[in-house]
Amino acid sequence: MVILQNAAFYILTILGWLTFSYVLISVGEHQIHKHFMHRKRLFGWLYKIFPYLMSVFEAHAVRHHSIWYKDFDYEPDDHGRQENLDIKVTETVVMVVSTTPLWLPIFFFSILGGCVFLATVITHNRLWNVLHRQMHIPQDVFFKDWALFRYLARHHFMHHRKSGKNYNVVFPLADFLFRTKAKPTQADIREMLRLGYLRPTSDTVQELIVRIREATDMQREQTANA
Repeated sequence: MVILQNAAFYILTILGWLTFSYVLISVGEHQIHKHFMHRKRLFGWLYKIFPYLMSVFEAHAVRHHSIWYKDFDYEPDDHGRQENLDIKVTETVVMVVSTTPLWLPIFFFSILGGCVFLATVITHNRLWNVLHRQMHIPQDVFFKDWALFRYLARHHFMHHRKSGKNYNVVFPLADFLFRTKAKPTQADIREMLRLGYLRPTSDTVQELIVRIREATDMQREQTANA
């Protein structure tokens, strides 16, 4: 009985730290995406001393959003198709090291909590790569029809429609907390139906979506062969 009680307490403790980590990382994802990837909030001299900061802003806000991926799921340029889709391992290391003052105190409070937090950070980073890449370069992967993935894809699609909204990609909580959740228009809904992120409500809508997909594929093929 004591063993079961200890096991239950241990599991609840881990779940508590997972929840804490999810909230904190969601806020971090939101704020980094908003203030460093879409805006230049720092002093100008910092961008000169650390050109990496400017490269992050330009790769994301300027090129990924404004030059590449005018169609959410299609980019004909070979370089543009790949740029800014993944968080590199070196970037993960830099991010973890540079934010040490924020997460190190967790270890002083609980070693278990600190380990759970760092594991969640790494998991979040790797999930970003897998999910973000699948959103922009769709493949026939096992999770493409999962309701959770389709929700995250809709959320990120709306960020590309309205770059000042929907900053969360993997942990969508902070957008609700900071009231930066975008509302789709009818045009957005039609495009999400084409992308497969929403399910048709009738056979008539399904037939229309099939025709739109065929027309889109034909147009892209003609553009590629031009």
